[in-house]
Amino acid sequence: MIIQSPSPNFSSSKYKKVGVQLHATIGLMPGTLNWLRNPRSFASAHYLVTKDGTIHQLVQLKDRAWTSGRIGGVSERAKRIMLRTLWGSYVKPGHYLIQIEVECLKGETYTEEQYQSIVELCNQFDFDVTENNLITHRDTYSIKPNLEKERTEILKRLGTINKCDSQPLVLNNWGQLSIKVVEGRIILSKKI
Repeated sequence: MIIQSPSPNFSSSKYKKVGVQLHATIGLMPGTLNWLRNPRSFASAHYLVTKDGTIHQLVQLKDRAWTSGRIGGVSERAKRIMLRTLWGSYVKPGHYLIQIEVECLKGETYTEEQYQSIVELCNQFDFDVTENNLITHRDTYSIKPNLEKERTEILKRLGTINKCDSQPLVLNNWGQLSIKVVEGRIILSKKI
């Protein structure tokens, strides 16, 4: 169940949502929810997932959530999905990425309930969440918390992690290449 907790901190957007960006609140409930709904904070997210797995929707998906406003030290992964304006600057990710804030303090990881809720939420979107369109706040602003472990766990649970990227395939000749199809996926491997 998703609880509607509207925030006044949003703007209209002409972009279709094509991916997800994960955040860590570095704050706890109810303060985090109150902050994201406070007009003076100029901050919001599409969703907030609390430690017990409760999902709050603060901004409708057709609109831009006011998060990821500062962009700096963009990762290669983010560069593949981030949009640019005609003059070359990045479009704020809240326009085209679903912004998910997850309640946790610095140094903490997501709870089991949060992982379950995030996966359930991702399965409701009108696109598949994969390693190509799931990024973290650190991907767009390099001083933000490292959520790589959490991102990887979510991708594993979604079943969309590309295992080939974790171990590069190095061949000395084409005769070493093995190709097979498993559950509709093409698997490339090295013959031993």
